[in-house]
Amino acid sequence: MEYTNHGDAVKGYITYDLYFESFDYQEDSVLEQKAFTTVKELFDMMQPHYFEELKEENNADRIELHDVTFSAKEDDTEAFITMFDNSGTYRISVNLDASGFNNEYRTVLKDIKEIVDRKL
Repeated sequence: MEYTNHGDAVKGYITYDLYFESFDYQEDSVLEQKAFTTVKELFDMMQPHYFEELKEENNADRIELHDVTFSAKEDDTEAFITMFDNSGTYRISVNLDASGFNNEYRTVLKDIKEIVDRKL
């Protein structure tokens, strides 16, 4: 799978927390997301002034970046990489076409699937 052909071929979203002070001075937060489709959009979203504008638009007391997720899709395969403060996670989903397998391989795959389904 090729994630990017050049600098603009990227998409994903940023997730951030908006914090509000309630009347009894307890912290309340709302998780929000904004999508990006180019590197320039991502760069613009990562600037301090962008978060200040979001804070003002939502009348929030504080705003914090939660994560940035990148996604790529090619045919039936889709991959996601999410970056948090000090860690990252990834997930790949694939649709498999078994039409080219003969019956023996198809039966083995079904047996494996039944075992996995029972265990999970």
